[in-house]
Amino acid sequence: MFHNYFFLKRLAPELEHELKGLTLLECFSQNKDELILGFGRKEKAKEFYIRANLDPNVSLLSFPDEFARAGKNSVDLFSGLLDKEVTGVTVFQYERSFQIAFDEDVLIFKMHARRANILHAQNDEVVNIFRKSLGQDIEIIPSELNRKIEINKENFNAHSCDPTLLLPALGKETKIYLEQTGFYDLNENQKWVKFNSLLQQLDQNPIYLHPTPSISLLSPAGESTESAITAANWLYHQLVRGFFFEKEKAQAVAKLKQRIRKSESYISKTRTKLAQIENTRSPEEVANILMANLNSLQTGLSKAVLHDFYHDAPIEIKLNRELSPQKNAENLYRKAKNRHQEIDALKENLAAKEQLIDTLSRQVLHIQEIADQKELRGYLKDHGLSQKEKVKDEHLPYHEFIVDGWQILLGRNAKANDELTLKVANKNDLWLHAKDVAGSHVVVRQKPGQNFPSHIIEKAAALAAANSKRKTDTLCPVIYTQKKFVRKMKGAPAGQVIVEKEEVVMVEPANI
Repeated sequence: MFHNYFFLKRLAPELEHELKGLTLLECFSQNKDELILGFGRKEKAKEFYIRANLDPNVSLLSFPDEFARAGKNSVDLFSGLLDKEVTGVTVFQYERSFQIAFDEDVLIFKMHARRANILHAQNDEVVNIFRKSLGQDIEIIPSELNRKIEINKENFNAHSCDPTLLLPALGKETKIYLEQTGFYDLNENQKWVKFNSLLQQLDQNPIYLHPTPSISLLSPAGESTESAITAANWLYHQLVRGFFFEKEKAQAVAKLKQRIRKSESYISKTRTKLAQIENTRSPEEVANILMANLNSLQTGLSKAVLHDFYHDAPIEIKLNRELSPQKNAENLYRKAKNRHQEIDALKENLAAKEQLIDTLSRQVLHIQEIADQKELRGYLKDHGLSQKEKVKDEHLPYHEFIVDGWQILLGRNAKANDELTLKVANKNDLWLHAKDVAGSHVVVRQKPGQNFPSHIIEKAAALAAANSKRKTDTLCPVIYTQKKFVRKMKGAPAGQVIVEKEEVVMVEPANI
């Protein structure tokens, strides 16, 4: 019953008692749909706060004893009202709204549940609103919010002796109460008497605090209070904390489940790729066949048909005519070595992803069982799952990709390119960039004792091409070298470097 006119009718005089004569010293927002107002006397500490949480799912007011404003990520609002003195607080007749008056200025609290908003009005015209998504609120005429309804028997009878038709401000709870107390089974005179008794209860009953949690002016509960401010604070702490706790839990679980789905997708694709590699003829076997026939081969051949002693059948082997048969065999052995490394990396990645899924699944179960917000936030922080960890990651100068166990870093922009290349990359990391055009720097982290596999170089080169001015080309030349051969001239624009030693690979632009 928080948004009910009869509750706001009690709240308004309490607020007037607290606020009249005070000045609005600050008005700001540091969370979406939440507005903080601090009142006090000039050059003195603030004496009274209003916290308006207008989230569509849980729209409430509370009145904390103190409020510490964050050092950043907050914005001042309704600046035209600052340093103005409160002259009164009134509720609009039979309307779920009240206003704080500052002489000719008013701040209207429109407590319409999902469409709740706060409006600044001057001379009966709304000049600013808090929730910009409710743009039609700018058309509200404050004086028309007061509903002129005659409370007499004739008007009551004209509305079919139904209090909720005569006074829509009674709300759903009152309708339920009337149904439960047999009101609609009474005759006209009995209904009129019952209706007047109802109005008296709404004005005089204590405010009941239900454990649901909710507050009521009609249904008795274990605890009650005469203060609307006390009831509002109680409901805020009971409902809002629970709401945001469950929301934070749901967001954490959703993020973990998304990572699980991505890992499962990776496992499926990697298993397919691994099967393809393992079912393809090993370059080592082809090299062995070449080595067994070196005496019958000479340089300049583009192909050779030889006996495949593994399968006792002829095999056609493609050759590089610029290389000797032995050099061709050496290239095949090198490919075989890279193939073994790739297979090992894929198996290692599969095992790591399977372990990650197991860990993430256990984290989901643990979070779902947490019943305390402090415990939840501690757990999220300890496991790198909090929003702060996400923000920290977003401030890195690069995007990170893992391909077959190799870490590939992509610069976010020109300034980030400099940071990636000059501060993040190590001297023996591989550095790549689309040739002769603007684009992102790409770095492949070195693995001690291992050469960069050709397919990793091509993947990184394709990424560099896709994030350059040549991203729409069919083929793009990409230069690559170790980072130690890349330097920056003093005064050069962001992202511009000099490469002293380079190789070029032609690739089709593609993101990872």
